[in-house]
Amino acid sequence: MELTAISLEKKVKPFQSEESLYYVVFRIDRQRYALPLDHVIRALRMVAFTPIPDAPKSVSGMIHMAGQMVPVIDLRRLFGQKSKRPELQDFLLMVRTQDQTAAIIVDEVLNILELSSTQVKTPPAAVSKSQFLKAAFWQDDTMILILDTLRLLPGNEERKRVGVI
Repeated sequence: MELTAISLEKKVKPFQSEESLYYVVFRIDRQRYALPLDHVIRALRMVAFTPIPDAPKSVSGMIHMAGQMVPVIDLRRLFGQKSKRPELQDFLLMVRTQDQTAAIIVDEVLNILELSSTQVKTPPAAVSKSQFLKAAFWQDDTMILILDTLRLLPGNEERKRVGVI
């Protein structure tokens, strides 16, 4: 009888609560990326934006939204890739951090995913110095890169450089 009790104890795992994490998944070219849902205000179809002279290379321009001037960020330029002219079928992801709002140009917003904390993996040491990569996860044999929202936004260059963020 003791033997039976011992073998059952080994088979039954105690209940472990996993924290749910929510991400907005989007596409730029063929690569899929994600941002934490709590940083995304909304997704909207591409609108006209005003170019800003002498802006950082990743800032394509500004839009006016809800009484605010909002910078439009081109992730292709930020990542050192060739930029493309925005098209009407493209989207803007409105994102907000503690003190800053921006619009990020994306090709397509794919979905919102709920993941357990065990599904999200930190990057290996070889790429841990990437200033934009926060983590990654796998979905349908595709690696989706989770970006650090704060580091994508303009004006954080000094804090990035000295390692504050």
